[in-house]
Amino acid sequence: MDFRSYFFITRRLQFRPTDLVIGLCRSSRQGLCYLRQFFLTLRQERIFLLLSAVLGLIILGGLGFAFQELGEGSFRERFGRGIWWAVVTITTVGYGDVVPQTIGGRLVGVGLMIAGLISLSLVTATIASIFIERKIRRERGLEAVGDHDHIIVLGWNRGGEQVLRNLFFRLGQRTPIVLVNSLLPDQFEEIKGSFHDYNLHFVRGDCSREEILVKTNLSKARRVIILADRTDEGLLREQIDQKTLLVALTVKALNPKIRITAELIFPENRPHLERAHVEDIIIRGEYDSALIACTTEAEGLYRILQRLLSPEGSNFWAVKIPPRFHGQQFKDLAKFLREEHQALLIGLYSEGYKIRLEELLSPEPTAIDEFIYRKFAEAGKTHLFGRQKIEFQINPPDDHLISPHEVAVVIATKQPSALLN
Repeated sequence: MDFRSYFFITRRLQFRPTDLVIGLCRSSRQGLCYLRQFFLTLRQERIFLLLSAVLGLIILGGLGFAFQELGEGSFRERFGRGIWWAVVTITTVGYGDVVPQTIGGRLVGVGLMIAGLISLSLVTATIASIFIERKIRRERGLEAVGDHDHIIVLGWNRGGEQVLRNLFFRLGQRTPIVLVNSLLPDQFEEIKGSFHDYNLHFVRGDCSREEILVKTNLSKARRVIILADRTDEGLLREQIDQKTLLVALTVKALNPKIRITAELIFPENRPHLERAHVEDIIIRGEYDSALIACTTEAEGLYRILQRLLSPEGSNFWAVKIPPRFHGQQFKDLAKFLREEHQALLIGLYSEGYKIRLEELLSPEPTAIDEFIYRKFAEAGKTHLFGRQKIEFQINPPDDHLISPHEVAVVIATKQPSALLN
């Protein structure tokens, strides 16, 4: 993937003004999720059985103290002091405020020390092994992901690191991003080393397999990005796009509402992804010829485009327009952005209407197209559910009236969250 494509992937994942609140809620949900997973793991490893054994030892120790130390007051008082003494003895704290005086009480204490030492050692060793095993499984990409509102990147190629860099630049380094591919654990650790302080996770496996995608918590994800996967050296270039289509179909089967950005190698495969309801389709090298032509016209034009599509300096941002500008002219919003925020308004876009079925079928209908059209007609439907076509205007007239559904596209150095407060 060339750098021109990064913008078209990352521009649809802008940081929103409400992301601070969403981030706090997401952190709370993640904490509860991890806590729930921790207790489920403890139950699977029978930690609660060991803890029950420790509790039983404490109760037996309290009863033994109560029956042996008859000169320590009433049975209720002796039992209460015995419970305290048993806890102190088992945990090897040894305060010494309660000490058995009889031979029987001391024999109970000896047995309690030995049994407590063994049982607590088993508990601590088991818990430590659980954490170590989970860490190893997470590093190898075998652990399921519990994140919410996260980005899932399926497949991998040499442009993957640059995609990650742009995603973290636009969304923030604490945004959870999950990589799903067939890289070896050592290869992922090299990638992780470049993003040491970032919220990056790894699930290893074939991203076209349903059981692998389930591990990514796909139902709670914000968006899916499918890269042209080069991790399988046995695939030919023609087969890479076929795998991309298979992955997209599997993702939509598991979560029909998730938005997908997919990368293709061959432009003739675009209609297949459109039929799979993929919202954003990027063709590798699609804009190379236009950029080459720009260099022949003016040397600085390519440099400007390169800077606009890189994380440094000014960048493209999609900005939600405040309600006070709805119904006002384009020039009023442009003037406000320029004077108050040093942002250049270059256009507007909106998801104006649903795509009609005829727009996706082939010009010369095949048997499959006719079957699809007939089934939709039987259901009385002419549009695809959830599919909306994006309408956009670059440099619209000054008197264009802004509608509530339009989004501003600006060139600015600030993130959109701080732009229109």
